[in-house]
Amino acid sequence: MATMTITEIAALLAGATLLSLAVIWLAGLLPNPVRPRPDRPAAPQCHFLFRGATLIDHDAGALWPDESDAADDDWSRFRNWLAFRFGTLPTDPHSITAGKSLTFDSTLPDDPARLELQASARSLRATLHEGGPSCPAHLHEGRRRLMVLDVPKAALHAAPQPVWILGRDGHLIWQNDAAGAFPSDSITRMSAALGPLPEPTDTRTQRISLPDADGNAPDRWFDLTVTHMQAGHAFYACDITALVSAETAQRDFVQTLGRTFADLPTGLAVFDRAKSLALFNPALIDLTGLPAGFLSARPNVMSFFDMLRDAQVMPEPKNYANWRSQINDMVSAARGGLYQDCWSLATGQTYRITGRPHPNGAVAFLFEDISLEVSEARNHRSEMDLRQAVIDNLDAAIAVLSPDHRLMFCNAGFGTLLGIDPDSSLADTRLRDIVSACQARFPQSTLWPILERQIATGAPVSERITLAQGAGQLDLRHIPVGRGNTMLSLCHHAAKDAALTQERTG
Repeated sequence: MATMTITEIAALLAGATLLSLAVIWLAGLLPNPVRPRPDRPAAPQCHFLFRGATLIDHDAGALWPDESDAADDDWSRFRNWLAFRFGTLPTDPHSITAGKSLTFDSTLPDDPARLELQASARSLRATLHEGGPSCPAHLHEGRRRLMVLDVPKAALHAAPQPVWILGRDGHLIWQNDAAGAFPSDSITRMSAALGPLPEPTDTRTQRISLPDADGNAPDRWFDLTVTHMQAGHAFYACDITALVSAETAQRDFVQTLGRTFADLPTGLAVFDRAKSLALFNPALIDLTGLPAGFLSARPNVMSFFDMLRDAQVMPEPKNYANWRSQINDMVSAARGGLYQDCWSLATGQTYRITGRPHPNGAVAFLFEDISLEVSEARNHRSEMDLRQAVIDNLDAAIAVLSPDHRLMFCNAGFGTLLGIDPDSSLADTRLRDIVSACQARFPQSTLWPILERQIATGAPVSERITLAQGAGQLDLRHIPVGRGNTMLSLCHHAAKDAALTQERTG
């Protein structure tokens, strides 16, 4: 055998090795070769094809369009659908020059998505590029969050208060059922009534009215709150028509009440539940001299009475340490309907103060100048005292009987003569009691019953009675004095005086 060179030996070994590997591979003893694959699958995309503002094709399946969007055309709904993520897109697809493309990056943090708009002569292609594929866990989490959001979304849709969202361009992108029940232009009118919308992180609330479009119904009133959000502005409307109507009725009532009390001479001060002056009339200014500006500033009840004290329109308190306690007691008594007092002022005037409770914890004070009334009462009392003094100094005993024969009043001589105390028994003394007293003082068994019957009939009586046992004489007169009242006069003459009188008249 010829000797083999090293080269030939190496070639033979290499061939044998290749042949062995081929046999092993054919026998399936070697693993399949690893095919190269990318680290990640291709990023997902969605395509939308528009002809003008009309969507003619897309591969988004049932995810779009949003049926709750009330926009006028497909392009507007598309813009609203993407607004929260890509900001404001062109309002008119024709504004993009044919052959040009626009790219919009997501405005959300940590979101690599982008939107590409490619215009041609007849159409506009919109391609939504996600920044990377979503792993199953991400997809699951997204679906879980959507499910969690379904509950508050359903509650928001069913909320009785209208809620709607305007996109950054001012177009409506969402509304709940209550907002959808409004007339078609109501949302626009209410949104415009707020004027400039708030800036980011700002919220504004304003009371607005919504007139009826046909003018057949009264205005509706709302507290409208608007807040800035990433997609635009959210509006929350609370119907306060009933509240405004109640406030209007209350204001009209207060005005009517004010006009009613404006011409009355009685001063009126009404304090609300918080003890602030809620209503007063001009007479209060006239009676107290308090400045109108002070009263219009709605002072509290303590400041009001402090001013009255400083102006000497109420008596000086005897104990300044208990002043506030006295005022609080006064207000409490007035709320219970129990307060009434008369103030005698240093000026000689007299005020009657009455406290009365009002609804909802309010309290009213009435100020009346009763100076004339008090003066007349004093004059009348003085006249009565004078008249009483005059009849008390008459020699005759005089009494006045009412139509039902009760003793109305008598002079001192009458009480002394018959032993009657008019101060203690005036109201209970009747004609029979008077006759009994006369019988006891001047015994005449047959005379007094006859006189009682005559006086009881109201007939005039004028008798001179000679008393038994030398008791002298008694002049008795009974005469009417008007309004069914009668006067009984008794004049006793002792025996010596009676004889002298007899001689003079004899």
